[in-house]
Amino acid sequence: MRYIVPILLLILSVASFMMFTNPAYQRVKVLKAQASQYDEALSNSRKLQEQRDTLGVKYRGISPESLARLSKMLPDTADNIRLVIDIQQMAQSYGMQIASIKFDTTQGVSSVNAAAVSAGTPADVAQAAKDYGVFDFEFVTTATYPNFLSFIKDVESSLRLTDVQSIDFSAPDPVKGTTNYTVKLRTYWLKS
Repeated sequence: MRYIVPILLLILSVASFMMFTNPAYQRVKVLKAQASQYDEALSNSRKLQEQRDTLGVKYRGISPESLARLSKMLPDTADNIRLVIDIQQMAQSYGMQIASIKFDTTQGVSSVNAAAVSAGTPADVAQAAKDYGVFDFEFVTTATYPNFLSFIKDVESSLRLTDVQSIDFSAPDPVKGTTNYTVKLRTYWLKS
């Protein structure tokens, strides 16, 4: 009889530990783990805010002229109309006319259709994964060889990133001294 009360108290304490204390303790452990994750996220958030502020100061330090040049060099869209106008203006300075302009109208689209990408070639899928897009176009012009070389140098030194993919030419006109040139260009733009 004298052992019954201590045994009952021991059983009662074990039962209370199992029913109340241990579940509460487990919840506290989970809450502590969550709190540490939140503290880490808050710390990362502060670091990101500091980095954002630093980059904002640097961005505001860039002159508007430099920003305009950067935007022209690597625009946010393919901006094919502006590109054709720029090329036409360069050609006109050498007495040349741009004709037979050809380009794929879907190249300048910034949003990627997932079904089209999944059905595309591996090269299409790889290009869709990049941070930049490409815009290819082709045109025909007639010029003398020295004027054409000067025009190509202007395209090359243009602020807009442009690669000459190919140049095809036909036999020169012996009377006028001009040649027909078919030029394929590639330019780049940033995807949003």
